[in-house]
This record gives sequence, structure tokens and C-alpha cells, in this order.
Amino acid sequence: MANLRIRCFGFNDADHQQLQVLLSHYNSSLNHQWQISRLGHAVLYLYNIDNAEGLKAWHQRDTNLLNIYCSRRKDTHEKNLLQIKLPLTSSNLFSLFAFAERHFAQSTKSSAKSFLFLQAPARRVLNPRLFSMWLSSALWRNHSKPATDLPKLNLLTSAVSGERHGDIITDPALLKTWLSQLTDDFSQRLSILLANLQAIKQHHISESRQINLLEVYYHELKRLLLSRDSKIIASEISLKRSTRKNMANFDQILRCLAELYFNLADKHYQRGEHPADQTRYLFCLNRGSELISLQILHAYMYYRTAPKDCWLQLNQLLIYLEKATVLKRKPEISTLGSCDSFEQLYKRIALTAIADPYSLSKYSVIRLYSLLSGVIDKVIITAIPPQQQSLENTFLLTGYFCIEVKEDSAPKALSKTPQLIRVAADNRMLQTQDALTILGQKLIQSTKRENALDLKLIRQVMPQLAANYQRQSTRDKLSDSGVIELYHGFENIINALNGSLTNSMQARVSNNSELGSLLLITDCRDNIDVNELVLLKQQDTVQLATICWFCNDWQNHAQAGLHILEGMPEIVTCQPNPGSTLYPGLQLKTQTPALIMQKGVFSPKRKLTIFNVSGDSIGVETKDLFSATLDYERFTYIVKTGS
Repeated sequence: MANLRIRCFGFNDADHQQLQVLLSHYNSSLNHQWQISRLGHAVLYLYNIDNAEGLKAWHQRDTNLLNIYCSRRKDTHEKNLLQIKLPLTSSNLFSLFAFAERHFAQSTKSSAKSFLFLQAPARRVLNPRLFSMWLSSALWRNHSKPATDLPKLNLLTSAVSGERHGDIITDPALLKTWLSQLTDDFSQRLSILLANLQAIKQHHISESRQINLLEVYYHELKRLLLSRDSKIIASEISLKRSTRKNMANFDQILRCLAELYFNLADKHYQRGEHPADQTRYLFCLNRGSELISLQILHAYMYYRTAPKDCWLQLNQLLIYLEKATVLKRKPEISTLGSCDSFEQLYKRIALTAIADPYSLSKYSVIRLYSLLSGVIDKVIITAIPPQQQSLENTFLLTGYFCIEVKEDSAPKALSKTPQLIRVAADNRMLQTQDALTILGQKLIQSTKRENALDLKLIRQVMPQLAANYQRQSTRDKLSDSGVIELYHGFENIINALNGSLTNSMQARVSNNSELGSLLLITDCRDNIDVNELVLLKQQDTVQLATICWFCNDWQNHAQAGLHILEGMPEIVTCQPNPGSTLYPGLQLKTQTPALIMQKGVFSPKRKLTIFNVSGDSIGVETKDLFSATLDYERFTYIVKTGS
């Protein structure tokens, strides 16, 4: 859409600068882009009558144009003029432009060149008295405040820059075409998307056009996050360290797009509008909320804590939209389609958080998020009843969770919530009992059509969703365990045991139990996954373990729950029979001997020859696969007779 021009007469450089600042502030709220022009035709002409140059231009004006008489004087001798008071303010300027756009819309019908020059005679279509009344009305609307019958709302918005940095595509159809032609390289694609979204903040685009643009980006990001194909997964495995940049970029993209939606929503909020009455307002709130929930989900994928303020924003919106009676409403815009209700969005990410994503194997959190969509309608959010406010019996509180709406945290088990928090009027209760019943029926009535991975996932998360998960063994806190060198990844561990230089991290044991330990890693800059193989080295002692729980914050302070593997690891080499390829591996000398090999070596009853460091060999046959990841396989074997 073409820009609309303004000509100013009698304005000095300071006046022009002030006008430009005000334009930058309000351009995104108008239907057209306004710019100051010192030459040529314009849509709107401003004359500073207090200045000799402005007064001269006023007397020479074309009366068929939209001319505005500007003065600091309290009274003017000419009553039949369109006039505003100087100095220009954000309020009267916004109202003036809104009026000019209305006049321009009428003028466009009479000339193909009307976007540059108004042909309709201003004196015939404008009444000065009506203009004054309309301007006063617009000023009143512009001075409106947030609705007093709804809670205060602090949205995650971002400031719009007054400077433009590069061009952006503002046509949704062209944007879709451009996205379809972008590189398939995941890292490059993310960098390009981030740069473009950040550029939108530096451009003033009308609300209607901007929401159409944001929808194109929304669908692209959702596809990239929830439809991860084999190419992306393979790239992450082979370039594990580079995924840190991808993770950071994707996190910024999701937040940036959410803020752009919230920027639009905040305009409605500041005007005192209600989401029940304004579909676009509710649509932007729900879209922004969904992107915040996807930002949390993305963090869980990499075993990160939820980014700052994400849960606080969702909890605040829960109360705001509850008060507005639109929690269950699915807003629909004819040109864009519909959006999930806020209640659906909140329940889905809340259940994902409750299920303890830090204990799930890599990529399982996406499967869980998809799986939970089938039960969220059975989850209930209410005020906390008096009985649950004081009840202490853990069994009777099965499936009950507390939402602390003023905290930046996910719902927590009600049984672990102090009574003082439960009785707070704003806090809410999330109840999962009916959802647990449906999930339990899936396990009981499972058929061949049920996905085995889904059933395994349901079994794993049901104790957390019921709020009755119990640790299998108690942990004893240690005062000082000393520094431990931690190596992770099959290839890295092989190199460490061979004495080669390799990457390691320093950690300390926080507490121990019969089954494992909790490690504290103060500077964890690598991506570590649940079920990943790790080697612990302290002085001359080495021990293998697997990660059973992992959480890293955004300052790289990580905690890792370990399951210690029995037996001393020994470097071996394996040769499949028939075949001549040699594979490095680890042998665990336990009551039932086991091998740890790179992914792809194991197959049932496969014959292998194992060579130890001394060159001695034995013939074995693989037996049971104990565990497998994208990095390694751990399996038992039997020694063949005669070896």
C-alpha cells in the first residue's frame, strides 16, 4: 500500500523532528503509512500560521485540498477553518490522521492519482464544526484507559523502533512464496526468520496487514517445531554442539513473534476494549499465548527450564480471560481462520510440564504434547474449594494441582503446596482425574492399533499426572564429593578411556542413593539428553552411568540424575561374523556380561568376535537388547562353546 504524504509550511527543523517522532509512535495503529515530504503533492497540508512562511503559504493555498490551520493562539478570527492547536501532541496528531484517512478513502473514488493528490474539494466535503466535534471525539477515544472491570494486564510486548533497517516483505502472499523458496538448511533458515521478525519491529505496519503477516510466520514456526523430519534430527545428532545456536535462535523467534501478537493485543487493551467484544483482541491474545506455550515446549525439548516470564504471562492471562468470560471461546477471523481457546492452550502445556519432561527420552516431549491433545477437554480448572484448601491426605489429593497465578512457575501438586498458598483467592486448581481415567483405559484396552511408544509414554507419565510419583530410593545429601570429570557420548567416552584428548565437564555429586546420584554441573554448555551414556572419572576411578533426569537453566547451571551401571568398563573391539569391519565398544563384566556398542551393531542372535586390549578373543552371540538410543546400544550376550 502506498505511503500518504504530509507537507508542512512554517515548521522548523525541531517541529519536523517532533512530528517524525509522533509519526513513529502511531503509524502502526493507522491504516496507511504516513511520511513527511518537503516537495510535491500531499494528502495533508499543515500550516503554522504563527510563522511568516506558514502564513504566506496559507494565503496561497489550494482550497480544494485538505488544509489544516495550526496555531498556538487561543482564539482565531477565522471560524470556518479546519484547525488544531500547536504544539502537536500524540493525541491530536493521531486523531487528525485518522480523520484524514477517512477523507482520503472518499477521495480515492474520484481519481487514479488520489493517493498523491486529493481531488475532492475539501470545502465541499468538510464542515469545520463537524471536524471539531469529530476531533474531540477521537481525542476522547485516544485518551481511553484499560477497562476497569477487568484485571490489570501486563503483556510481554516490545518497543517498536523508529528507525528502519532494511526492507521486509509486507504482502502475505509474497511472504508465503518467499518462505517456500528458503534454504532447507535448518540453521540458516532460523537465522533468516529471526532477522525478518526482528525487522518487523522496526517497521510501522497497519494492524490488519501485520496480523496477516504474523499468521504466515506462525504457521511456518509451528511446522518447524512440531513436524521435525529425519533430516533435522540427523543434523542435530551429527552437529550436536551447533544445536545450541539453533536452540537460542528458535527461542528468540518464538518470543519475538509472541511479542508482536501481544503488541497488537495491547493496543486493544489500552483502548479499554474487552476480548469478549473484539475478536481480533482475543485472537491476538490466544496466538501470543500459544507461542509462549510453544516456547516452553521448545525449552523442554532441550531439557531447559521454561524461559523467564513465560509461565507468569500464561498464569496472568488465565485470570484475565476468566474474568472476561472468554476462556473457552475459540476466536475466528474470516480471513485467518480460528484459534484454539486459551483454556485448551493452557491445559496442554500445563499437563506437559506436570509430566516431568526432564525425565523423558529425546523427542518424547513432542510425542507427549501431541498425545495430550486428546485428553485436555477432561481436565478441569476451578477455584480451590475449601475442602482442598486444608486437606493433607496425599491419596485424596491424587490428580490435584495448584496454579499460583502470581508466580512464574507451572502448576504444582496440591499435596506439596502450603495451605497459605492454597487459600489465596486468585490461585486456581487444575484437576486431572478424568484425564487419568481415559489414559488408564488406553493401557487396559490396548490393541495392535495403539502405538507401543505411546503406551510406554503413558505408563511413564501417569504417576506424575496423578501427583503421586514416589522416588524408588532415598537420596543422601553429600557435603563435598570433590570434583568429578564427566564425559558424555559414546565416541567421547571411548576416546577418554583410550587416553585421547577429549571434551569433559566438571561436576560435583549433590546426593547419592542406592540406584544413582544427582550431579551439579556449574558450566554445562553441551546438550545432554536423557538416556545418554556418561563416564564419571575421579582420580583413578571410572564408572559408567546413564542420564535418567536432566535439567539445564539458561545460565548453564545443570542438574543430572544418574543411574549407575554395574561393572567396570573395559575397552574392546568387536567384529561381526561374517564381516571384516571392526567396531570399538565397552564391555561390562557383570554376572550377565554386556556390551555397549555404537548404534546399528546389535541384531538378535548376531555372532560377534570380541577382542580385548591384550588381543585375546572370544566368540559370542547377542542375546537381549537392554537399552538403545540414537547414539549407542547396550545388550547382553552369551559366549559360544569352544571360545
